[in-house]
Amino acid sequence: MKEKYIKTIIKNLTCSKKKKEEIKRQLESDIGEALNTGEKVEDVISRMGEADEITKAFNQSFSEEEKKQFRKERRNRRFLQITGVLAVLILLFWWTVPKNTLLTESKLFDAEEVEKKTELIIQYLDEENYQEIKKLSIEKLADMMNKKEMDQVKSHLGNDWGEFQHFGEVYLIESSRMGQHSAIAQINASYENTSVTYTLSFNQDMELNGLWIK
Repeated sequence: MKEKYIKTIIKNLTCSKKKKEEIKRQLESDIGEALNTGEKVEDVISRMGEADEITKAFNQSFSEEEKKQFRKERRNRRFLQITGVLAVLILLFWWTVPKNTLLTESKLFDAEEVEKKTELIIQYLDEENYQEIKKLSIEKLADMMNKKEMDQVKSHLGNDWGEFQHFGEVYLIESSRMGQHSAIAQINASYENTSVTYTLSFNQDMELNGLWIK
């Protein structure tokens, strides 16, 4: 009860931190002396008066210099609070925004393996061998690997692609976001009647976890 009473008084004082500490020590001393004489804490607080009234009396007694110091410290606290919030937001932004590096520099993925698996999966797509693709995919993506779903995707690029001709240049990167790392391959494939860009992503277990066709 004593601690709460003193804390309520100190909380709204319009003075410097140093002055608040000084007043706090004085209040603790005054109340402590009264308690040592056998007075109950409730009686001491009742005799001293309401916390708000004591705070008001203290505030009226402070010099302009003391109030000026209070305003300065309050500005500094707000600045530190804003700076802290901005630092957290910047860190969060950095954490959530994907960061990309060349796959040849990766310590988690082998560029040659990623390229070969990319070409293999595209071969399976051309053959409509979705069972084999499912074996290489995460469960969520495997559920979408069927003729109906893939025919719908392919139809946006035309109904007759013709026979596969050859692959173009492949671009390989490692992307990290929120602690998760993926290998991403983008490769052009030429067919008799069209050209298609495939983008495939793999998790660290080299399971297919993303597929885009355009």
